[in-house]
Parts: sequence; C-alpha cells; structure tokens
Amino acid sequence: MNDRTRRFLGYILAGFTSYVLIAMFLGRFAEPAVIIALLTSFVFVCLSLYRPPPESLELVIIICFSVVYIPLSFLVGIFSEMVIIAIAIALTYLAITSMFGPDQKKVLLAGLFLASIIYSLVLMIQGRWYHLDVIIALSTAITLLYFTLYRPPLEKRELVPVIFLTAIFLPLSLFVDIFSEMTIVTIGGLVVYLVMTTKIRSEPRKSLLVGLFSAGVVYTLILMAEGRWNHPDVIFAFILEITLLYLSLFKPPPDKKELAAITSLMLMYLFLAAYFAFFSEAGIMAFAGLAIYGIVRAEPKFPLTKRALGTGLIVGIVMTFMGIYLALKIGVVFLVGAEMLGAIFLSIYGRYTREENAIVVAIANSSSMVAIGVLLTYPAIAIFDTDNPLFNTAHVAYDPTTTLIFIIFTTGISAVFGIILLAPYRDRFEKEAWPQIQPQAEFINSIGGDAEAKKSVSIGLAASCAWVGATKIAESAASTSLSTVPNAFAPIIPAAAAIPDWIGISNSPMIAGIGFFVGWKRAVVMAIGSVISILIWILLEGANGALDYSAHLKRPEILYFALGLFVTVILGDVLSGKGEKNLTPEEFKEKTQETDEDGSVIIETPHKTSELPRVLRVKEELFSIEVIKEEIREIVDNPREYLRSRRGQIPPWIAFVSMGIFMVIGIISFYIFTPFMQSETAPLRIHWLLFILGTPLALVSAYFTARAISETGMLAGYISDIVAIPAIIFFRVTFSAITTFMGMLGAVQDAAIALLVHLKLGKLTGVRGRDILKAVFVGSMLGTTIGSLITFQIFSTYGFGSSDFPAPAAQLFGFLVISLEGLGDLRLPGLDLLEGVPPFFAFLYLFVWAICGFLAGRELNKRGLSPISLVVGVLIPPATSVTILIGGYINYRIKQKPKPSAKIHENMPQQIEVYDAGYNNTSRIISGVVAGEAVVTVIFVILGAFFFI
Repeated sequence: MNDRTRRFLGYILAGFTSYVLIAMFLGRFAEPAVIIALLTSFVFVCLSLYRPPPESLELVIIICFSVVYIPLSFLVGIFSEMVIIAIAIALTYLAITSMFGPDQKKVLLAGLFLASIIYSLVLMIQGRWYHLDVIIALSTAITLLYFTLYRPPLEKRELVPVIFLTAIFLPLSLFVDIFSEMTIVTIGGLVVYLVMTTKIRSEPRKSLLVGLFSAGVVYTLILMAEGRWNHPDVIFAFILEITLLYLSLFKPPPDKKELAAITSLMLMYLFLAAYFAFFSEAGIMAFAGLAIYGIVRAEPKFPLTKRALGTGLIVGIVMTFMGIYLALKIGVVFLVGAEMLGAIFLSIYGRYTREENAIVVAIANSSSMVAIGVLLTYPAIAIFDTDNPLFNTAHVAYDPTTTLIFIIFTTGISAVFGIILLAPYRDRFEKEAWPQIQPQAEFINSIGGDAEAKKSVSIGLAASCAWVGATKIAESAASTSLSTVPNAFAPIIPAAAAIPDWIGISNSPMIAGIGFFVGWKRAVVMAIGSVISILIWILLEGANGALDYSAHLKRPEILYFALGLFVTVILGDVLSGKGEKNLTPEEFKEKTQETDEDGSVIIETPHKTSELPRVLRVKEELFSIEVIKEEIREIVDNPREYLRSRRGQIPPWIAFVSMGIFMVIGIISFYIFTPFMQSETAPLRIHWLLFILGTPLALVSAYFTARAISETGMLAGYISDIVAIPAIIFFRVTFSAITTFMGMLGAVQDAAIALLVHLKLGKLTGVRGRDILKAVFVGSMLGTTIGSLITFQIFSTYGFGSSDFPAPAAQLFGFLVISLEGLGDLRLPGLDLLEGVPPFFAFLYLFVWAICGFLAGRELNKRGLSPISLVVGVLIPPATSVTILIGGYINYRIKQKPKPSAKIHENMPQQIEVYDAGYNNTSRIISGVVAGEAVVTVIFVILGAFFFI
C-alpha cells in the first residue's frame, strides 16, 4: 500500500472509531459489543498504518471473524449495531488492502467455507445436529473446502450435475419442508464456488445452460404435481424450459433474427403477464430463462460485446436507482459519472475501449431517463388521490402485484414506442453544438490512459459504500432510523425527539455530492427555500415536533408560494425567446465562454414556434402507399441492407406508425378494457380523444426539446401544461387519468430524446447508429423492468410524499392539476384548509403568498439565478437542503482555487442534468461518493424486493 491509500484507510477507520467512542461517552462503555468494536477498530487502524497487506492466513482469520461474529453475538446475547460496526471495519480493511489474484481467490473461498463449517457446528451444538438442512450444509462446506484446496476446477462433465443439484436444491427443500437459512448457505456456497473457479468457454457455457434448464423442467413438474398443472404461467414455463433445453443441446448459437424473436417473445410475455396478471415465480423463471439463453449463447460483435452489455446493465442499475432516488428526494436529477464507472468496470475485465464505454453510457443513461420519465405520475396519485387503490397501501382494494404491473405496463409501452420517434430526423441534429455531449465524448475518448481518474473515483466509491453500508445494516439491526441528525440520537438523547426527522442534517453522502455538482449558488438558493419552510413550521404550526412532513408540505402557504415561483419559471421561458434568434454553433461557443463563477453553462433560448410547419412538413412521396409497401418488403427481407442503402436513415412513416400503435394500445388498455382501478368501484379510464389529440403533441414537444438541448444544452418545453389545461377543463378527466396520461407522454418523449442524444455520442466516439439503437433499447428495457421494480419497492417501503421521499415535482404538478380542476368548478383549492376564515380574506391571503413567490422568482431571474432552485428548496425537507449546502460549500471552496476546465451542464427531460465528473480530482472523488451510496442502496432495495416476491 502507498502512503495515500494508508491515510485514506486510516481516515475511514478513524470515523468508525469516533462513532464507537461517542457511544462509550454516552454511557455504553460497559457493553461487550462496544468494547469489542473499539478493540477491533484499534487493531485495524494499527494494521493499516504499520503493517503490509494481509497474508493468506490473516485473510482467512479476518473472513472467519466477519462471518462468525454475528451468529456468535446472537448466541451470547450481545448483538447490537456495534457488532455491525466491527464487521464493517474488518471488511473495509479487507476490501481496500486485498488484491484479488489467483491465490487470494483460493484464500477467500477457503475462508468462506471454513466459516460455513464453523457456523454449522455452532448450530449443531445448539441442538440442530440431527436437522437435515444443517447436515447437508456441513457436508457441502467440507466438500467445497476440499475441492478449493486440493482439486483443480471442475471439468465440463462435472459441471452439469453440480449446476443441476444447485438449481434443484431450493425447490426440493421447499417440497420436503427442510427450507431454512442453511439452504441459502448451501446454495450460496455452491454458486460462489462455481463462479470463482469455473472458466467459461463454449462447452462449459452449454453445460451451464443444460443444468439450469434441466432444473427448470424438474421444478415446473413439481409445481404441476402440487396442483398447478392448469395455471398458464406454469404451462408456459414448462414448454419454454423444454424448448430452451433442446436449443442448448442441439442448436448453434442464435443469429440476429433469432435474438430479435427472443426479445419480442420476452416483451410479449411481459406485457401479457402484466395485462392478465399471472405473475409468479414460474413466470419470472421463464422470463429469466429467455434472457439467460440470449445472453449466454449469443455471440455479439464489437462494440456490443458481452462485456459492454454486462457493464452497461450493472452501471445502468446504479444510475437508474440514483435517478429515481434523486427525482423523489429533491426533484432535480443529476446523472453523474456513468462514463467513469463504465471505464472502471471495463478496465477490470480487460482493455478499455471508447466504443464499449459509449455503449455502457447509452444503456445506463437511457435506462435512467425512461424510469424517471413517468415519475411525475405515481407520486402525484399517491399524494393527491388517496381513493386510488393503486398507490394507497391502506386501501381495502390495494394489490401490490397490480401496482407493480401498472408501473411496468405504462413505462414499457411508452419506452418501446417512443424510442424511434425522432430517429427519422437525426440528420437535422447532427450539425448542432450539443454542448453537453461533445465534452462527454472527449472524456470517453481520453479516459483510457487516465489511471489517476479511476483511482480517485474508486476512493470515493469505497468510502461511500463503507459508510452507507454500515448505516443500513445498523438501521436494520437496531430497528431505528439514522437518516437525519439530531433525530437519530433520540433513543439515547430524548430531547432530540422534539425535532422532526425532516429538520437537521441528512445522513446521505449522495445528497452532499449532489450539492457539489449543483454549485454553491443553487445550494444557497435551496437553503433559502428551506428557511421559508422552517419559518412556516415555527410561526404557523407552532414548531410541532410530532408533525409529519407530508402534512407540513400540504400547507396552502407553501403550495401557493411554490406555484408563484413556478409561474415565474414558465413566463421566463416563454418571454426569453421573444425577439431572439436561434444560436449558431459559433455563437453558442462565443456565448458559453462567458460563464459565471459557478462554472455552469445555462442558456435558455427555446426554438422558435414559427418553425413548426417546417418541422412537421413531410414530402408527399414519403407517404405513398406503394413506397411504404416496398420499404416494408425490403425491411423484412434484409433490414441491414435496407439501412445501409439509406445510410441508417429511418423513414418518417415508421415514427408515425409507432405513435399510431401507441395510441391503439393506449385506447384499448385505458378506454375499452380498463384493467386498472382508480377507486374501489370506478376503473381508470382515459378518454380516447386524449390519445388521438395528445399523442401527436409528444412528437412536437420532443422535437423542440431536442432542438433546445442540441443548441443550448437546456430544456425548454412544457408539454404537461399544453395537454393538461385543455384536458382538465374540456374533457373533465379525473386526476388519476390525466396524471397517468402525462406520465406516459413524458416517458415517450424521454425515450425519443435518449436515442437522439446517444446517436450523437456514438458519432463522436466511433460507434455506429444501429449499435447505439440496440444499446438504447436495452437501456429502455432495463428502465422498464428494474426501474419499475425500484420505484415500486421505494413506494411500498417508504411511500411517496413523506420526509424520506417528498417528490417535490409531483407535489407541484399535482397541485397544478387540482387548481385547474378547482377553477373548472369555480372554486379555489386550499381555501378549505383555512378553517374559520371567510372565503374572500382566505383568497387574498393565499394570493399574497403566490405574489410573494412570483416576486421572489423574478428577483432571482434578474440576478441570473434559477427560480426552480427556490421551488425545490421550499418543497424538500430542510435536512436535505442542509446536506446539499455542505456539498455547495465544498464547491465554493474549490472555486476559490485556480479553475480547472469547465464543468458540463445539461438539462434533460423531466429536469435531468448530466454532468461530466472528470474535470478535477475532487469532482471525481465526489462522483464516486454519489455512485457509492447508489450502489449500496440499490442492493438493499433489490434484496427487499426479492424477499417481497
């Protein structure tokens, strides 16, 4: 270890030690777990400062301690969060100091299996010596330990029976009623051994599939024997497992047409299962079987390699969770560092290439954009329409499966049919400035040799993972919340309970990191908004410590003040384009040289509406029936040759056909059959005219949004207002109907923008357009599945509108819709919340708050600051603003030093901003910190979803 790594490790361990010392100071000095944690921290601090990296024997001892300490602490009755702290110290030391070469792999496996043996023996001593699950676990651990130490890796003829037994052990344990935690230990040991010792080549790959699909056939037969022989999900899974087993044994790897058929089958099954509600473990197994067969058997060509696709999926999950988390937490999303994470992962598994990293970025950011695109809908329904059983867990008709299906279905159809919406117009955007894409492409092209950048991000990643992981485990062990300070100290300092959990400092490295990328000016403006929120709590709510944040946020003063600010934002965008011409790339370059000290490039110059006829003009011959027939015939016969003959240009009629299919599916699903409910008795019905009239506006809005982003890097467009106002006033649609429809249009637009943005990125990094299209499609499917699962799990665990996830953008949109509904009925929303006040004076009172918000926003506009930052500050918990301010302070300190190259600022649909995290060492470390919390939190969310299912 070099001195820098030693110091970094020492700082982390010193932080854990400080926590233990504080606990001892608060009176816990006599607890055995606290004493052990203190001794552990002291030992590892000394090792990190004065000892070389651990040898094999030391590694085994550390791993055994980490695995065995928890069950032993339960056995002797000393378990507390201090046990988790001690283990976190050991694992942090192990992760940072160990280098996983071949010998370290063997030592790691030996330590894990030795710990399993010890744990099994402890259970036998406790009286479970005759339990079959414990006996099997002990025998498996001993066998695997012997294989690890004295046997070479398994040969291909040995892989099939081992994989078969591994896959079938879980259903068999359920069938014979011996399932326990030792079943998971046994399966986990087998999986870890196979993953870390098997070298995947063509034949072992086939053996792997044969074992998996054989186990799938046996499992479906067991389900049929239990009485589920007539269930459609089990029948489909049985037929599919047999088919995949046959293909694995006797057929060559699938070609592109067969992969397209597999993908279509997966999508069809996903939508049918969602629509007819026959999700089950058998259906998930069938869906996963198709995906595994396609991934393992396919032989993709560069740059769509398995390495690039796998890395894109991993980074995509992290970025998708981070986007959803921030959208629900602060309402503004910053997608930070996908290219850096991609470079790190690609370098781990071989030589870095810019083309593969471009694929990774396309998958990750497309997934995030699609998942975020519908987040305006679900929180608004949960907060403002409590009669809707889809997002009210207390409702008598609430069904979690239906809610998950609703999220997947609305996201999926929007993403699939929105991807190619702007593809026919790609040539019109390729010569634009694209201020947010060109520096990102330069970063991807140059990062290959920058080892220091990767190291900086890795340091931030490891520190954040260690801190957040220890916090999450401590929360689970102690059954308490450590999300904010000082409320986290309420169990030991009763006076801290008087302060609500939404006031103080948020315990979130990610939020602090976002404060850095927001910039100190915006962080200060957000903090001012939170000061206003706190003053309302003190002066109007009597500083009530028991007040829930959702109740506080529904104060009419807060909503009207935010609404006044939002009017400023809209008018500012509308008026800013009057009398101004569009910027040429040369003018943009000249103008962007005049940046403020915040380092951001923020230019709001919307595209002229006078160009709409030119945008929508389509030549008559393009819609000739004969031409369309001929092009369809060419596409079916040889799609590659068709695209090559037209240099990758997709004809405009395909985009209109895609929109037409979207309208048809929407009308069938939400007007004719209506499978989802918006109350206990009324179905969720969206008028068919909304799809007919509103969907074409998505094309117009997406086009102008793309022009604004490509020319200025700034989003300028409000499709929600264009459609929502006439829909509410003239169609009299319900709240749930209009918010669902707007969420779907948002996802359509975001999918279209995602393809266009990454087509430009592909051109600058040397990746063909058809490869980018495939990557964006993979990302959209990732956002549809994993993104929907993350959104659902956050809702089911925390709810929407609470201090944990206030969803400020949904709050503002929902209040806007309710206001329009009230105006349609000649009543003003919020008056009923002011009890005892005459309507006229209540109206004047709330109108003054709206005027104050409007004037505040106008003053911010005059000073070159963003009113939307003040809106966010008013609507998010003050604890979050304080943490953002800490990151803003770091940003301010950095700005006092000689400036590095400028930070990249991009506003994307639904308030998404993408920053380049590579302009100096500090931003790289902080981007790692942001990604680290996302990594740990998404693991906990997915684990929670797994146990839920």
